[in-house]
Amino acid sequence: MSPGRKPVLVDITHRAQQGRTSTPSSPLSSATCSIPGDENRSPARSLLEIFAAVNNKKRSLKLTGTDYDITPQQQASPCSKSALLPSATSALTLNNKPLHISRTHQPTFNLVSLTTRQQIYGRRKNIPVYLPTRSYMKDYTSRSNDVYTFVSWDGTTLVPPFSCAYNNVANEARNLAVGDEDGSVHIVDTKTDDSHPGKTITIPAHKNAIFDLCWSKDDRRIITASGDKTARLHDVETQKCIGTFSGHNGTLKSVSMKHGDDNIFATSARDGAVLIWDIRCSSITTSEGEIIHRPANKFQNVHSGVRASPMKRTKQGDGPTLDGSNTASSVQYMIHNEHIVASTGTQDGSIKYWDVRKHGSHFKVENPTPLQSSTYVPTTKRSHGLVSMALSPDGSALYTVSSDNHVYMYNATNLGSPIRRFSGENFSCSSYYIKISVSPDGDYVATGSSKDLYVWEVNRPEEQPLVFEGPEKEVSGVDWAKDIGNGTQLSACSDDATVRTWKPAVY
Repeated sequence: MSPGRKPVLVDITHRAQQGRTSTPSSPLSSATCSIPGDENRSPARSLLEIFAAVNNKKRSLKLTGTDYDITPQQQASPCSKSALLPSATSALTLNNKPLHISRTHQPTFNLVSLTTRQQIYGRRKNIPVYLPTRSYMKDYTSRSNDVYTFVSWDGTTLVPPFSCAYNNVANEARNLAVGDEDGSVHIVDTKTDDSHPGKTITIPAHKNAIFDLCWSKDDRRIITASGDKTARLHDVETQKCIGTFSGHNGTLKSVSMKHGDDNIFATSARDGAVLIWDIRCSSITTSEGEIIHRPANKFQNVHSGVRASPMKRTKQGDGPTLDGSNTASSVQYMIHNEHIVASTGTQDGSIKYWDVRKHGSHFKVENPTPLQSSTYVPTTKRSHGLVSMALSPDGSALYTVSSDNHVYMYNATNLGSPIRRFSGENFSCSSYYIKISVSPDGDYVATGSSKDLYVWEVNRPEEQPLVFEGPEKEVSGVDWAKDIGNGTQLSACSDDATVRTWKPAVY
C-alpha cells in the first residue's frame, strides 16, 4: 500500500489501526467473522456492513431472495477490494481460517417470492425497482370445488352471501367466515376440497342480513354487523352469542376492530353515526340472559354535505330506500395512530379522521369536527359517495371504492387528494354493498363490481385490472387470505348465492 493512502477499512473501524492485537482463536460456538488486517473490528458488525463500508456507501445493503453459504477456501490478497465481494474468493476468516462466500440458492419462483416485495425488491443506482408479478396473478383459478353455496333455514332456497372474512391464525389462515342474507355466519375450511357442505360450521347470529364481519386476532371470536341495527360478538368454539351491541338507529354497514386490542371495535351505520365499543364495560343483562352493551363513544352526523346521487338498488334489511341522507358507509381503525378512526360517507365523497379522545358523546357534540379530511376530487358534474374502505397491511395506504367507478389510494398518515387512481374499462360500482380488500403483501387491491371481481396491481395503476370471472351477478364481499406461506388466495361473495375462491394454479 503506497504511503499516505487511506487504509481500506478505515470506514469500518473508525479507530486507529495500532495499539491492539488480534484475539486468540476461540471455540466454534463463539466464532465471529473478521478480515485480515482489521484487528480492531467489533465482532458484532455484520458481513453486510463490511460490504457496505468497502463500497464506501452510507446505506445498509439488503440481500433479498438469496442465501449465502460460507466455506473454507484459499485466502486472497487482503488489499484486494474484490476479495470482499460475494462473487469472488473472499479474505474473510473464521477463527483465523480463510472463508469463501458462494451463492448457492436462487430465489424460488413460487407465490411467496412472487407476491412479496421484500423478496423481489432490488436497487439500481439507488432507485427502487419494482418487479411486477401480474403474469402470475393471471394463473389464479377457481374450480368447481372452490364454489360454496348456503341453504336457508327452511332448506328451500339458496341464500345470497353479503360479506366474508378470512381468519388470522388457525388452519394457515384458510378459514373463511361468510355472513348471509338470513343472518347466519358460515365458517368454511377453504384449504380442503371436501369441507362443504358437511364440514361447514353455521352460527345463527342475527335475524336479518349480515353486511360485515371480522375476526378477533386469536380467531376465538367473530363480530357481525347486521341490518337489525345491532352488532354481535360470537364465540367460535361454542357457536354462541356472548354480547349484543345496541346503539345505532339504522342498518350497520361496517365494523373494524382496533389493531392490537380485541376488546375495542368501531361500527358505522345508515344513521350517519360511528360508534366505539368496549366489550369490557357498559353492559346490562336482560331477563333472558342476553348481555347488551352500550357504546363507549359516539360520533353523530359524521358525513353531511351535498347529497350524492342515489343508487336504485336495495337489499333485504335496508328498508324502502338504499341509504340515509348521511350514511357512514365504512369505518376503519388506523395503524399509525391507535386513537384515530376513519370513516367514509355516501354523501360527501371524502374520508374523515376522528380522534376518539377529543370528540363524540363525551363532549355532547351533534356535528363533530374531524381531525383530518381528504380532498374530494369529482370526476363528473354530479357528486359521488364512497362505498367502502380498506387499509394496507402496513397501515401506510388507504383505499376506497367510489360510486364514480374508480378506486382511490390515499396516504394514510396525511390525508389530502388521492395519490393514485384505478379504473377499468368495464368496472362498475353499482351499489353501496361492494367491498374492497388489500392483499397481505400490499401489492394488490381487489374489489367487487356489478358482475366480476377486479384486481389491480398497486404499483402499476396505469394498467387495466385483472378480471376474475365466474360470478353471474353483483360481487359484494371480498377478502384475501392473510397468510401467504403456502400461496395466498382470494374469495368473493356474489348475489348469485355463491362464494367463490381463487387460488394459484400450483396451489
